[in-house]
Amino acid sequence: MDQKDQSQIHLDILRHLEKLSSQLNDAMASRAKRVFHRYPITFGLLILVGVTALHEGLKGALRMTGLLDINPIYLLVTGILILIITGKIYKKLDK
Repeated sequence: MDQKDQSQIHLDILRHLEKLSSQLNDAMASRAKRVFHRYPITFGLLILVGVTALHEGLKGALRMTGLLDINPIYLLVTGILILIITGKIYKKLDK
């Protein structure tokens, strides 16, 4: 099997997984909307706790590695670069 055949099989599998994921998201979206509308405060608080836990965990991990001990300007530039890169990736994938 040559490289072209392998890449075609790989793309077919990815396309199938993307379609399957999309169908699953569509099926679950209606259920999720009903639950979110019934219990908005509960889910809002759970999301807030989850985001806060993720933030504090990442901050703790960065402190353990010493990455937060460097110059804040480096952190600012790194954060801006990460946001620019993820924005460009999002725009590319959104097409």
